[in-house]
Amino acid sequence: MANLQIRCFGFTDADHQQLQALLSQYNSSLNHQWQISRLGHAVLYFYNVDNAEGLKSWQQRDVELLNIYCSRRKTTHQQNLLQIKLPLTSSNLFSLFAFAERHFAQSRKLSAKGFHFLQSPAKVINPRLFSMWLGNALLRNQSKPAADLPKLNLLISVVTDERRGDIITDPALLKTWLSQLTDDLSQRLSILLANLQAIKHHHISETRQINLLDVYFHELKRLLLTRDSKVIAAESSLKRPAQKNLSNFSQTIRCLAELYFNLADKHYQRGERPANSPRFLFCLNRGSELISLQILHAYLYYRAAPKDCWLQLNQLLIYLEKAKALQQEPDVSPLGSSDNFEHIYKRIALTAIADPYSLSKYSVIRLYSMIAEVVNKAVITDIPPQQQVLENAFLLTGYFCVEAEQDQAPKALSKTPQLTRQASDNRMLQTQDVLTILGQKLILSNKRENALDLQLIRQVMPQLAANYQRQSPRKQLIDNGSVEIVHGYDNIVDFLNGASSNSMQAKVLNDSEHGSLLLINKCEDTIDVNELVLLKLQNKLQLATICWFCNDWQNNAQAGLSLIEGTPEVVTCQPIPGNFLYPGIQLNTQPPALITQKGVFSPKRQLTISNSKEASINAETKDLFSATLDYERFTYIVKAGS
Repeated sequence: MANLQIRCFGFTDADHQQLQALLSQYNSSLNHQWQISRLGHAVLYFYNVDNAEGLKSWQQRDVELLNIYCSRRKTTHQQNLLQIKLPLTSSNLFSLFAFAERHFAQSRKLSAKGFHFLQSPAKVINPRLFSMWLGNALLRNQSKPAADLPKLNLLISVVTDERRGDIITDPALLKTWLSQLTDDLSQRLSILLANLQAIKHHHISETRQINLLDVYFHELKRLLLTRDSKVIAAESSLKRPAQKNLSNFSQTIRCLAELYFNLADKHYQRGERPANSPRFLFCLNRGSELISLQILHAYLYYRAAPKDCWLQLNQLLIYLEKAKALQQEPDVSPLGSSDNFEHIYKRIALTAIADPYSLSKYSVIRLYSMIAEVVNKAVITDIPPQQQVLENAFLLTGYFCVEAEQDQAPKALSKTPQLTRQASDNRMLQTQDVLTILGQKLILSNKRENALDLQLIRQVMPQLAANYQRQSPRKQLIDNGSVEIVHGYDNIVDFLNGASSNSMQAKVLNDSEHGSLLLINKCEDTIDVNELVLLKLQNKLQLATICWFCNDWQNNAQAGLSLIEGTPEVVTCQPIPGNFLYPGIQLNTQPPALITQKGVFSPKRQLTISNSKEASINAETKDLFSATLDYERFTYIVKAGS
């Protein structure tokens, strides 16, 4: 980006300061950086003819240059005179710079006198036409989005003229400052959010702002995707994290995305095309990746995708496809290149299709990372004519519909109405090759794969194939209406022992042979998939596990249950040898089963199990049925003589 010089004659220090303030305001919106120069040649010359110095310089001006006649008096009608009235205002200065940039593009550089225009602007520009530029009328007609591309409504935020506080605008200093911030996530996010919101109220050049936003981008990405044992332990200990923490993280990601989209929108409004404008496309891709991370953050905490996230991504998919920029990776020095939009979109789309609401919390990040390895095997195409008209029952699995004007993730083509499939802007996402690659990982001879990855692949493949096979059997609840639930292994043990424990009221939404779906209003607790819950029914107590969970941002949650056979009875178990007693929940099934805190089970471990009636049996652990961060569920064999 070239720096263009301005010379001012007859301007006071106050006039220079006013011009500098206006330059700071508009430089980020222009194609070039404008600077005030006291010496040398320039592109644009201002002459304040109200004083002797300015008038003398005006009379000695080079008429081949772009000279602007400035005065506080009534404008003159002198022929071929380009003039504006002082004081300089924001209403006319932006148009003046745009006018100058247009003519600068047609100029040539002379070694002696700097830039000269190929045709003298004072002779070829009608002063009335110049006035139209200053009134923004011509600017609005000339600078508008490309007519042959779809309309693009970006998630931008309003930038006000009110300056709020000081911010760090040097990327190197910002990195140093971030390294010194507290490790407390809540405090760190509050500080980051406040700083990003402040950027909206400062006028920073586009170059500096892109470099600045890049530092925030990598920081937020690190906070979301990097999960060490310390972070997991801290989150697991919080059964009721502050709603503010979740909202702050989501808002911080959205705020940064909006700042990128603000920059992109200026290029869009000027009629630029992303395929030919690396900065435009870079900002679109970075903003899109942040929107996808905002969706991922919601999935990680079993929250619904924030409003307008999917709508933005779906619209950008069509816009960039028609702009022939879907697979471009724009390079912006010195930051390097961004991921292409198609990669960004398919990665979060496949994550959504895999149904993160049915995965354990930390499997969502594992899934997102695993999909990055196969994302290029997914294909987005027009919906073929035969797929548009077939009855839903005859549509193949592994095909999903992208609805450009809907705020939702791609959904199975077999569940999409025929009229929707026929819409010209809707697209089809194919996962067949993704399924093939993942299926190859499950081959028994392939021992290189991580066991947790293989377990995850088995769980998500039915969703990626769009056949929605249930992962666990569900049984019908006897009761309809409201039920009381206690969740969490420790809470359930306390309840069975007669101690007070937290419980929630839930309403049965779906009570059928296929399973049970509960609605939990005002659900502020952290509930994870695979978590143990106890249902207090009219005639009995029923254990179950959460196999699907989604909470909206108003804390209205839905939970899918997988019922556990057997009547729960609280017991204690003592390893042999050993003196420590562990509380447990015994299930009178065949074979008998036991639920204990994590760490009790090991193959063929000898236990003494005692119930409330002080009856004891000697047992040997057999098969581990399931295990989470909180509990283990396993069967055991009663030893002879017990």
